[in-house]
Amino acid sequence: MSDTGLDISRSGFDASPAVGAGGVGDYLALMKPRVMSLVVFTGFVGLVAAPGAMHPVLALAALICIAVGAGAAGALNMWYDADIDAKMQRTA
Repeated sequence: MSDTGLDISRSGFDASPAVGAGGVGDYLALMKPRVMSLVVFTGFVGLVAAPGAMHPVLALAALICIAVGAGAAGALNMWYDADIDAKMQRTA
């Protein structure tokens, strides 16, 4: 990681959650569904291309776990970069 030189304590960024913030759609958007769908598709292609057979329930469970992991990674990334994104013109 690179050092951005940002001091979070003096950045003016308010990390406290807003009252009544977020509906289900907001939380789904936080998981970056377009990126998540690419990861799930890649996992599906891997399951199809792999030699041998896999039980369909196990394959579905694997794809669900991949989707949850990708969504969680997207949400954590957005949380981690919130202070930097608040300072960028493109994302502010």
